[in-house]
Amino acid sequence: MTPRRPVRSYHHGDLKTALKKAALELVREKGPRGFSLNEASRRAGVTVAAPYRHFDDKEALLAEIICDGNAILEEETRRAANGARTITQKMLEAGVAYLRFAAEHADYFSVMFHSGIDKSKYPSVQLSATRAFDVILGLAQQKEATEKLARERAVSAWALAHGLATLRSEGALSETADQEADLQHLKPILRRFLDQPYQ
Repeated sequence: MTPRRPVRSYHHGDLKTALKKAALELVREKGPRGFSLNEASRRAGVTVAAPYRHFDDKEALLAEIICDGNAILEEETRRAANGARTITQKMLEAGVAYLRFAAEHADYFSVMFHSGIDKSKYPSVQLSATRAFDVILGLAQQKEATEKLARERAVSAWALAHGLATLRSEGALSETADQEADLQHLKPILRRFLDQPYQ
């Protein structure tokens, strides 16, 4: 008698976790637009119908991964800032943490900024992005005299860090084989921006 194959069951969100893990593996292999929800299902070891218990489609799966990525980014930039003393140092360390996040979590970074999904359909995505941005905005509010200047400083700092992260991910800024040393090479660029008065 042939033994029955065990039926894989998921409890307490395990199915969602398995699908997100599978999707991130596929992102690393094919990019966020290069795979289907069916592929993620097969990679997770479940039927192609299983994901619909939690996600309407692939876009909804990617939206949840974006929320996860924003939460990681928020935590890492906040922790980095809390480890510094002055406001300028806090902003500098938050910027370096952004660069580190983009390198160490390249799969999340790719989904967050290159998935092409309509983020306006997902309030949770917008909320998680706002929370991540609020880390740098909160620091800028301590640095600048007005809310307008603080927001401009925060957006500019984000744009600079994001631009450096993107160029670095494309190999345009690689100066050393050691990732941490490479990040330190970029610190003076961030510091130069932060040392300039914003008006």
